[in-house]
Amino acid sequence: MKRILPATTVSAILASLVLSACGGGGDSGTPATKPLALSMYGAPIISASSGAVARAQGVQGSQSMADAEATAQALKRAIEANGLPVTVTPRVMDGTTLHQIVMGENNGLPPTPDQFKTDPSEWMIVNFQLDDMVSRADSPGQGEAAEQFARDLAVFVQRAAVAGKRVSAVMPMMTCDAPTGFTAANALIAALTMAANNSSLGIVGGIGSPLCDVDRDGKVTPGIDFEHLGADLRTPDAYLLNEQIQSIANAIAPKPAATK
Repeated sequence: MKRILPATTVSAILASLVLSACGGGGDSGTPATKPLALSMYGAPIISASSGAVARAQGVQGSQSMADAEATAQALKRAIEANGLPVTVTPRVMDGTTLHQIVMGENNGLPPTPDQFKTDPSEWMIVNFQLDDMVSRADSPGQGEAAEQFARDLAVFVQRAAVAGKRVSAVMPMMTCDAPTGFTAANALIAALTMAANNSSLGIVGGIGSPLCDVDRDGKVTPGIDFEHLGADLRTPDAYLLNEQIQSIANAIAPKPAATK
C-alpha cells in the first residue's frame, strides 16, 4: 500500500525544488572548472550493498538514503571521468508521488508566463515512475495514469525552470514480459514524451540496443544484452544499470571526440 506523507514533508520537498540554484559570486572561476550542481530525485538506480538494484521495475523497495547516495556517487564518478567536475545531491522521495508534489503547491497549476525569467544554472535528474510499473500499457487505467503523470511532470519541470533548474528524466529500462510496445515501460516512455512536448524536459539514460522483441503471442526473440535481464524478464543486472548510469553521464558531459 502506498504511504501518503504528511503535508509538512511534501512542503519540505517543494521547498528544496524552488530554492534558488547555488551559484558562486564573483568571477574567480571559469565555466570549464566550476563544478556543475546536480540533484537526483526518484527511485535509486544503484544499490549500496550490491551495486545493482536487485528487484524488478515496479516492485517497490525502500528508497533508502544509502541507495540514493550510492547512485549519486556512481553518477558523479561517471561524469567526472568524462572530464566535468560535478556535485551530485541525492533527494529521497520516501513514498511521495509526483502527483503529491505537484498538488502540494498552487493546487497543481503551472507557473504563469511572467515567472519564467531565470536561466537554468543547475541540473535535476528525476527517476520518477508510474504508480503501476507492472501492468501492460493497454491495461485498464494505465492510459489515464500515463496522461496524469505527463501533466504532473510538465508542471514539475516548469516550476523547476522558474527556480533556475533544468530537468531531465531517466528513460525506463525496457522489459520483455509483455508484447513489444505494450509494457508498462512503454506507457512511461509515452508519458515522458508527452511531458517533453509540453515543457523543457530532457530525457536521458536510454540503452542503445533493444534487449528483445516480444510478439503478440508472447514469443521472445532475444536481442543484444538480453542475458542481463533476470528470469522474470524485468530485472536488469549490474551491467545494464551501470550502462544506464554511463548513458546519463554522457548526456550531461559528452565524452570528447577521440583525436587521431
